[in-house]
Amino acid sequence: MHSKSAPSWYDESIDYTDPRFNEAIAFGRAAARNTTWDWDRAEPSMMEVWSLSPRQGKWMDIRGAVFFAWEDARWTFPSEDEWDGEIGH
Repeated sequence: MHSKSAPSWYDESIDYTDPRFNEAIAFGRAAARNTTWDWDRAEPSMMEVWSLSPRQGKWMDIRGAVFFAWEDARWTFPSEDEWDGEIGH
């Protein structure tokens, strides 16, 4: 995990790459690609979407996996400085 400041509830001892978290990982990655919000602002919306859909697991059980994927995907985005260099080309 690349997070500089993981939330206090995040448990780094859990293997979030375990197949039981596949759906949560995909959900977290997709959510990270589609918003510029930080985790604290985005989490309530993600929790609502997850809870209203026929998904596997309760939010509190998969929250760490979604955060893991969210953070991983966010680290792959270009920084604002890199985007500034792209503008006009």
